Amino acid sequence: MMQKNKWTRRRFMTTTASAAGLVAMPRWSASAGEAWDDGHLEHLLPAACHNRIAIKATFAEAPDGPVFLKASDRLAAGRPTDSNGRFFAFDIGDLEADVEYTLQLVDAGADALCDPWPLRTFPDPDARPEHVRLLAFTCAGGHPADTYWFLPLEIRRRLLRRALSFNPRAVIAIGDHVYWDQRTELYNRGEEWGRKTREIYERVGWLDLAQSVLGTPNEASLKAAVGPQIGQLYGRMLRSTPSYFISDDHDYFENDDADERMVTFPPDHYQLEFARFTRLWYLPEFLPDRGRSLAIPGTGAGDRAPGISEAFGTLRYGRLVEALIYDCARYLSLKGPHASLIPPEAERWLHERTRDESVAQLLHVPSHPMGWSAGKWREWYPDAIDLGADGTAVAAICCDVSDQRFGLTHARDKYMWQTGWWRQHQRLLESLNSQKKRAGVILSGDLHAIGHAALQQSGDINLSKNPVHSVLTGTLGTQNGWPSDARGTPPQTAIGLSHETHGEVLEKNGFTLLDVTPDEVKIRLFAWKSGEPVEAIDALEPYHTYAIKRS
Repeated sequence: MMQKNKWTRRRFMTTTASAAGLVAMPRWSASAGEAWDDGHLEHLLPAACHNRIAIKATFAEAPDGPVFLKASDRLAAGRPTDSNGRFFAFDIGDLEADVEYTLQLVDAGADALCDPWPLRTFPDPDARPEHVRLLAFTCAGGHPADTYWFLPLEIRRRLLRRALSFNPRAVIAIGDHVYWDQRTELYNRGEEWGRKTREIYERVGWLDLAQSVLGTPNEASLKAAVGPQIGQLYGRMLRSTPSYFISDDHDYFENDDADERMVTFPPDHYQLEFARFTRLWYLPEFLPDRGRSLAIPGTGAGDRAPGISEAFGTLRYGRLVEALIYDCARYLSLKGPHASLIPPEAERWLHERTRDESVAQLLHVPSHPMGWSAGKWREWYPDAIDLGADGTAVAAICCDVSDQRFGLTHARDKYMWQTGWWRQHQRLLESLNSQKKRAGVILSGDLHAIGHAALQQSGDINLSKNPVHSVLTGTLGTQNGWPSDARGTPPQTAIGLSHETHGEVLEKNGFTLLDVTPDEVKIRLFAWKSGEPVEAIDALEPYHTYAIKRS
């Protein structure tokens, strides 16, 4: 029987043909029949807080001169971020809270480069709004050259359009916005896999790990690899919806692998270089927040706007809700019992904000999930795939799983797994559980699944008096990269944890809507999978609804 995860001639011919045709792909309009004139604008993604707006934008052709962001009667010059003058960052501050601004991009002569559009700032941090709706999802990336692992862009957009039809106030995209793994894809999947991958990469965008990005062939290659996954996916759809994009392992251009050949994290120089330019060009960083120290790593880089963070963010909506967003890949450490997935300064921030219950609702948003395991290396848990043999387990994707299904075990050591990761997990869960008025809520991605459970026990910590709700938010981009296909196991409850399942864990595409009020966080999970009618997406309804009440 042919293995699902092996290269086949048919699959290779499909993917390489798609790659070869990318240059001829038409520019995509934000939505069918939309009258908004985007000029030569290819992509636009905004961030916002109560007094500041930041935008990343790309033009199909470099404008003739300077570009400005006009916010009602305010004007801010755009900063070119690439060698060709097509990519711009805009940043405008000292705005009024909870005000809808009319935005527009204009040239030095004040001529419009696109139609105006609205964007509303958030309420003041001390305001007391009564409701906000948020949208969350994960794993939206995947190059259209690969038609096996990833859904076509149009289906991803269709899912996103359905989610946006509910008018969320903000979007949280949790990791894996880009899939263009280097060493793990080219060398750690077997010779045949590496050879076919190399052919695709050479057709689309070959990256030289020994060269910098700006002014080298890597610049064009990086744009060719990343542009379709972010720029073409989102286009201008989110121009009026503040967006929070948190990075995870694939956004650093590697899978989180650890074996005798390579250990891919903490990220090497090339991983940071490619990841930082991806964010600089395409994705807004996290704006400052008065409750988040500027001393936390990833803040204050000289090539970024003042005060912003690349790895740790806050979505603060008055005193109604605060979402603490954290990257579990960039600052991962390998220090045994003292290791961590996030650095001590960031963990201290999480504990401080969790203890402060002046905000009605709190969400933790780690890039890596809590509560579930698929035997991956960079998990909070020591759970390894049980292959029925003694020795050290290597956590790897694309193993020879065929139609087999494996369990998880602690009887075999997971190669290079760090006990400090589990200890940090326990500290964070204990902090969430210790809240006196609020329920603990975690939104997670990465596992290519959707579901909801309330954690009752974690190791020796009894959480039952105030269970911590862990939500897998659903993936926009996956077609065949489900844990069952790639690792031989669906997401399972991590060993040593117990939980009450509220929303069945499904290996399906989807998204999560959260309606937040002072009294509850109401979650709705939406699911769809390839093989079901595509038209069903347009009327998709939640398969699970649950109101998480304040304690």
